[in-house]
Order: sequence, then structure tokens, then C-alpha cells
Amino acid sequence: MADLIGLMLGTFFLTLGLAASIAAALRASRGERDLLWFGLFTALYGLRIIARNDMVHVVVPSFDHGLDNVGDQITYVILVPGALLASSALKNGWRGVLAFVWRVDLACALVAIVWDIAAGRSGAAMSFNRVVVVANIATAVLSVALDARSRQWTRDGWIVLAGAAVFAATALFKTVRPDGAGRLDPEPLAMLVVVVCLGYVVVKHVFHSERRMAAVGRELETARQIQQSILPKNVPLVPGLSVAAHYDSMSEVAGDLYDFVITPSGQLGVLVADVSGHGVPAAIVASMVKVALAVQEGDIGDPGAVLTRMNRVLCGRFELAYVTAVFALIDPAARTLTYASAGHPSPLLLRFDGRVESLDHRGMVLGFLPAATYTSAVVRDISVGDRLVLYTDGITEAERPDGEFFGDRQFQELFVTSREQPADRFMATLVEAARRWVGADFADDVTAIVVDRV
Repeated sequence: MADLIGLMLGTFFLTLGLAASIAAALRASRGERDLLWFGLFTALYGLRIIARNDMVHVVVPSFDHGLDNVGDQITYVILVPGALLASSALKNGWRGVLAFVWRVDLACALVAIVWDIAAGRSGAAMSFNRVVVVANIATAVLSVALDARSRQWTRDGWIVLAGAAVFAATALFKTVRPDGAGRLDPEPLAMLVVVVCLGYVVVKHVFHSERRMAAVGRELETARQIQQSILPKNVPLVPGLSVAAHYDSMSEVAGDLYDFVITPSGQLGVLVADVSGHGVPAAIVASMVKVALAVQEGDIGDPGAVLTRMNRVLCGRFELAYVTAVFALIDPAARTLTYASAGHPSPLLLRFDGRVESLDHRGMVLGFLPAATYTSAVVRDISVGDRLVLYTDGITEAERPDGEFFGDRQFQELFVTSREQPADRFMATLVEAARRWVGADFADDVTAIVVDRV
């Protein structure tokens, strides 16, 4: 019966250890090693129990010697992941002593293996290994005792420590008196106590993490709804103009922004902005850009002055970010396009006769220098059939798997070949072409505005 219980426990520990090791490998990018050391230690421990189980020896008698060798080699090596687990769990212990123990254990394991080979028999270095085990346990106990004087332990920490103390005491007793427990080996049961204690703490932390992730998800959804609320609900209806817009966020919230302003005289103001970075920080800055434009909607006749005032509002409001923007004012009655740019990709103007003009008048990005000023450039003779496109670099920098960008050339070629399409149809063609180029979702936020003179 004892052999059957031991075999069941060994199989359980081996399976649990392998599962924990696989889970640790899948989470490797997070830099968490505790689960890996626990998995390796538990798997090796379970394998050692199986290798030394009499039922296994009866089933495969021809491997008796090999199984004994496996059990002894694991006994030498298992101290290494055990020391790494203790070091990780105790944050390297008192003054970082435990961070060096595993190196000593590794050296001792190599010495023990060479010792067995030199002696010509398995287990020859077992007496040496017992000294190493006792030294490990003494070092861990001393480190915990000294640590307890300098920091407050949590309830979970005490639970894990209690389980580890039971296992350490049992392992120490077995090391000092190998035959003291008779046929019944209490060490696997002590190991089960450790696993139960760790399991309780891990499950508790998992549920806590899930609740925290759910809360973060709800907050991101709220942020997404807020950001959607600051974007125009529909494209504006301005006599003499046809407008189409596309906005594509790579995450729940984005750093791209666009907005429209219609003056009483029928002029259309268009803002396209791109905040450096992604996610919530970029979205917060984007909302600030929206506010900076909204406070001056009554005075947008000079796009350069609009960007100058926006820059003054934004400077000093955020760090480690910058904003590129372009503001264009289209007057269909006067047939003029007035624009100003703050480090933004140049808008493209397609004339009705097929000529493409890149509007390259630029200034410094917003948010760096409070004294920066921006000037306007005027394009005259905006005729019926002319098309203006304002966009963020998410389109031109859409990257193919081989690393090549969609680029300005591809963009302008599509611009010309699709000039007969109406604004909304051209927008769909442009976005679809960029998606085909990437072959997957965009790696950046994408915004584009098309304004046709009709």
C-alpha cells in the first residue's frame, strides 16, 4: 500500500511540475521565474519518487540499476531549483544570501556526480550530499529568521513558510536518519503539504489578478466610449464639399484624433492629429488636443494662428509625448485651401487633371516650445473635381511582413488611379489596399479624411 501511495504521489508531483513548467514557459515574456523553479523542483521530486518506487522496479526489473542512478542523480541536482525557488520566494533572502546558494548547490551536484563516476557506483557521494542538504536548510532558516526582523510578512507568506517548514523538517530528519521512518516515507506527504499551501496562495492570487484584470477591462471600455464620444458622430454636410472619414484604433483607445469645424460662412475646418505612443496615455493627450481646438472654434480663419494657440495650451501639460497635427480650412465659395502643419505628414491635393500636389508647409510638433509660432499656407483655385486627403502615418507606415512600408509612392499611385471614385468609395479602397499590404491588422492607429470639391 505504501508503494502504491508513493507511486500515486510521484505521478501527481511529476504531472504538476511539468504543467507548471509549461505554464512558466508560456508566461516567459513577463519575466516571472517563481513558477518555473517550482515546476522544475516538483517535477524532479516526482520523478525521483517514481525512480525509487519498488512497484516500478518490479515492473521493469531490467532497469533496476538505471533507476537507482536516476534517483541518485536527481537527489544531487534537485537542490539547485529548490534553492532558486527559495531565493525567488524570499526575494533573495537576508542580504541576498540565497541568491548565491544555488551556485554552490550546482557546484556540489557536479562534484557528487563526478564522485559517483570515480567510485564506480551510484550513491557514493550521498553522505556528502547530506551535508549539503543540511547546510541549505540551515541557510534558509537563518535567512528567514533574520528577514522576519526587518520586514512584515503577509498571511500568505506565513502559509507558504509553514508548509515549507514542514517539508524542511521532514527532509532534514530523513537526511540525518535515512531509515528512521521505517517503510513509510513521510517526505512525499510533507511535499504534498507544501503543494497544498502553495496551491492555496496561487489560486487566491489568480482570482485577485482576474478581478483586477476585469476592472482594468471595464475602465478601458469606459475610456474607449469616452474617446468615441469626442470624435465626430457624422461627417459634416457642407455645400460644395463631399467628406469621408476613416478612424481605426489598434487598441481600445488611440492617440489619433480628427475633428471638423464649420463656420457660419460655410467654410470647413479639418483637424487631424497624432499623439506619440499608444493606449491610455496617448488617448488622454488626444482629448487635451480636442479641448485645445474646441476653445477657439470661433476664431479659425487663420490655421497657423489656430495651431499657435493650441501649442500654448498644450505646452507643459504632459511629458514624454508630442503631437503632430495639421489644420486645414477649405472655403468652397472663395475656392481656397488654407492650412498649417505641426510636423505632420504632408496632406495630398489631387487636381481634377490628375496632378498631385504635396502640401509640404510644416512647423514644429506641438507641445515642445511655448514660444513656437505657426504660419499658414494658401492654395488657390480649388476647382470642382479636386480632392484633398489628410492622414496619419499609420497608413504610409503600414508594414508588410518583409519590412517594406506601404509608403508615399503606393499611396500616391492609388490616389491617382482611384480619382474617379467618390470620396467614401475612395476611402474604402485606400484602407483595403493598406490592409492587403499588411496582411493583418494595422500595427498603428490609422486616420484619414477625404474632402472632395463637388
